[in-house]
Amino acid sequence: MRDETRGASVSASQGPKVRFERERGVYSISLTRDVAHMVVSIIGEGTRSERIMQVFHTLANAQVPIFLVKLHRTAVSFALVAADLTRAESVMKMAGMSMRTRSDLAIVAVIAASMRAVSGVMVDISDALYAAGAHLYGTGDSHDSVLCLIEEERADAAVQQLCLVFHLDRKVVRERNLTEAAR
Repeated sequence: MRDETRGASVSASQGPKVRFERERGVYSISLTRDVAHMVVSIIGEGTRSERIMQVFHTLANAQVPIFLVKLHRTAVSFALVAADLTRAESVMKMAGMSMRTRSDLAIVAVIAASMRAVSGVMVDISDALYAAGAHLYGTGDSHDSVLCLIEEERADAAVQQLCLVFHLDRKVVRERNLTEAAR
């Protein structure tokens, strides 16, 4: 039996067979400038969970948004708007926490439909970043993207390499500056 409304064959025993759009692969790149990174030690009194929550509450009370959060055995790392770094360092010091920071970073995001179904994309991204001389400080991913935290000074070279690898025109690259966006 054929269900014309769905464009799929229907079997009485299996239900409708659904055809999905073929994966389109990488179709866009996003470049976000003015990103900072902080690694906060969570060694100290209390449980690991309590120390992690102390980091989050301290930043939230100071109205410092964070993203690309990673929980490590002895630290919490995250990205933030570079313009918020001084305030974040100050409140973390007041809370008695030690940290390491960098403020000269950018995020290059590779966007693809159904990213998790596209095999080999992380190898291609890593190879492109290596060819551009960019160091990878952190990653994040979702169903349709891979975010790479790299040095801002290598961001343009990284975007150029990624465009070459994924056969994209520079016109599909979206750029934004977090400091300007925060104003």
